[in-house]
Amino acid sequence: MDTKLIEKIQKLLALSESSNRHEAELAMLKAQELLAKNKLSLKEVKEFKTFSSAIKENITKVTFTKAKWKAKLAKLIADNFGCYHYFKTRRTNTITFFGREEDITVCNIVLEYAVDCINSAVKRLRYQYMREGCSTRGLENDYALGFIDGLHEKFEEQKKRNQEWGLVLVKDKEVVDAYSQIKFKGTVKTNTYYQGYSEAYEKGYEDGEKFSISDKITERETEEPMALGSGI
Repeated sequence: MDTKLIEKIQKLLALSESSNRHEAELAMLKAQELLAKNKLSLKEVKEFKTFSSAIKENITKVTFTKAKWKAKLAKLIADNFGCYHYFKTRRTNTITFFGREEDITVCNIVLEYAVDCINSAVKRLRYQYMREGCSTRGLENDYALGFIDGLHEKFEEQKKRNQEWGLVLVKDKEVVDAYSQIKFKGTVKTNTYYQGYSEAYEKGYEDGEKFSISDKITERETEEPMALGSGI
């Protein structure tokens, strides 16, 4: 039995208990689709005990210098999928996830998708503000902060209403132990502050609460495995 496939379906089943009705329905539909396609029963998947996958790091394609909100977004995602995050620094800061292979893969998918969503929304807002003759300096930051806070609220609601979500959050003891052995050189300052764009922040918050990740977990089912960083 394909362990990675089973783990993917198990994650979708956990998400199907989401308090967000659309999110839950989409996750269950994706799970049912994979079950039917691979001729698996729900009982088989629920009872299957997967072996722990390798602990690795995943160096993402997401980098930042001034856009420090990306670091805050990465932390939120890592914390909600049982992983750690840190940065590879050389001229710019590259976001890196650390944890079980299947978990860092999900983190990478969700981060890239969230950053794309934020960038697209900011592009539209910036055009609107410029047409009205308004400054857009700090606009991206405030929309992103709103999005992150909205996504955080979504995760908190899932934790309150869905016990299964707790399984997604917990960091594996072996992952914790492995992370504690990493020697970091210096720190990266990631503090970022609200700039005063209340409408952008509120729009970001609304979009963050509506952000859906279920489809992205299965979207790459037929794609080549993502390259992972080698050494720690």
